[in-house]
Amino acid sequence: AVERFVQEPPASGLEAQREWIDDAYAADDAEEIVGRLRAAGGEAAAAAETIVAKSPTAVKVTLESLRRVRGLSLEEALEQEYRVGLRCLTGADFREGIRAQVVDKDRKPQWKPASLAEVSPAAVAGFFAPLGDRELKLHSKESDHV
Repeated sequence: AVERFVQEPPASGLEAQREWIDDAYAADDAEEIVGRLRAAGGEAAAAAETIVAKSPTAVKVTLESLRRVRGLSLEEALEQEYRVGLRCLTGADFREGIRAQVVDKDRKPQWKPASLAEVSPAAVAGFFAPLGDRELKLHSKESDHV
């Protein structure tokens, strides 16, 4: 019965944009990604403006998280996501985003730091630091050797 309904999926809307997507997001840092998106123009430039409207710290932490997760097991990736998520929830930009969107509804968050260039590598690394006894602990070192 299923065979009667099988059909080719429609073409992906992103496929036509793959060249600028691959080029822009292959960059190593957020500033370079934004620069490449702006240079590409059109939808790419619109994506750049969406990125720069977000918390600069969150943008850099997200990029670092995506880069670090490559090669991790699912358990390790979830542990990293938990660690970063907890740190985001306690950060000033999380509260500022809620203030701007929900409380005051002015839609004008005052991020600190205010630009991608101002976010230090040390600040980003802090989101990935061990949580001590608050770690999620899905992954055990012993399971690596079994």
